[in-house]
Amino acid sequence: MGPTCCATCQGGTISCDRARPKQASPRCSRSHRKCKRYGFRLSWPRPNNRRRAVVCKSAPLSPSPSTAGQISDARFVHTSNWDIELHHSLTSSVPVRNLSLLSVPIFWNPSKLEALDRDLLDYFCCVASASLATFGHDATALGNILVRIALQGSAAVLQALLAFSSLHRYGLQSQALELKIAALGSLAKGLAAPNLCVQATMQHIAAGMLLCSFEVHQSSCTSDQWTFYLGGVKTVLNASSTKTLRQLGSDVAALLDWVHYHDVLARFSLLHWKRDGAPQLPSTPTDLFCSQVSILPPPIFSMLNLLSQVCETISSDAIPPETSVNMNDYKCFLEVLDWRIRRLSIPKVPDESEPVSDNATLVMQLYQLAILLFLNRSFEGLILQPLRTQQHIDRAFAILLRLSSCKQQFPIFVIGCEARTDEQRAVVLDVISRTEKMSSSRSLDYSIAIS
Repeated sequence: MGPTCCATCQGGTISCDRARPKQASPRCSRSHRKCKRYGFRLSWPRPNNRRRAVVCKSAPLSPSPSTAGQISDARFVHTSNWDIELHHSLTSSVPVRNLSLLSVPIFWNPSKLEALDRDLLDYFCCVASASLATFGHDATALGNILVRIALQGSAAVLQALLAFSSLHRYGLQSQALELKIAALGSLAKGLAAPNLCVQATMQHIAAGMLLCSFEVHQSSCTSDQWTFYLGGVKTVLNASSTKTLRQLGSDVAALLDWVHYHDVLARFSLLHWKRDGAPQLPSTPTDLFCSQVSILPPPIFSMLNLLSQVCETISSDAIPPETSVNMNDYKCFLEVLDWRIRRLSIPKVPDESEPVSDNATLVMQLYQLAILLFLNRSFEGLILQPLRTQQHIDRAFAILLRLSSCKQQFPIFVIGCEARTDEQRAVVLDVISRTEKMSSSRSLDYSIAIS
């Protein structure tokens, strides 16, 4: 008794001749099937087969008179929103609405980017870039500038960007450290060139600031590497042509504002925390961080400059003796500095009874109060205005209570030092907790480093 045929023949509508399955049964073959022993043979149905479930028939297009003869009977295979908008624009008289909002992609070689690197790059664009420490600029827009620089052929910027993305996503681990070391190697190769062109200078600034951000985001209380990277960026800037940099447009202006912000806050941090062997930050030409170059909102630019002056005044150790004839002039200088901070043209904060619609305005107001408190506490024996100082403190805690979050850590640190009651301490801890719940937040464990 010969072996039976497959279950397809046994249970189907095809009559089988029960041939030995050395080869497919003729009747099975004619029905495009094989025995179970040999598996199924799949084939595409013929166009004239009436048993086909779906038959593709091209629907004739009815183009508008203006596009007649310009549209072929083509079909999109890989489509996007851009393709759909373009299709509707060509087949109707409705103008394209969203095409102008989509930027033209930069030409680059995707084969140089591994699959895992592409994942980290996407993560940086969507999540990690929002946690870059900046003030007055949208952090995500700054991240887009860094991505453009990286994809224009800068290995150092790309590796530093991926290192920051890996650190933000997975914490401090081998992948982040390997990418950081690779970025340092690429930077060292670039610095070996005798002269840096304008584009190379821009790339070095971006890579150095990303490495600085890597250390700041890590929030290590034992590491001072962020000061080395910031000092290296300023050294490159000092060696470059200021006039040429100023002609490169808004991208370079945003990078210079980013460096300026870190420079000012580094001076504040180094007043309170400095390890032996930490480098001195080089000075910067005054025409590099100026209002003609900066694209910061005027109140924020003035605020950073005033904070820089306060830090410079504290670190100069130039306080004259009490009996000196210059003491009155020094007190007048401090009073003028206090007056300039108070006179900053910051939008008015709405009353407590009104809803808060602009968190940025509250943060600017809080920043102003923090600078005033920092100045008054640093020269408490020379600026005698206890009533006004207490008013600044009460106002600052009232603003903290209304903030949904505060990514800028400088005002939280300064105002937090003024907490004297459990209620005030709870206000500070609550705003820290609300901020840390955001994916764009940095750790506030060591908020004195690049606040």
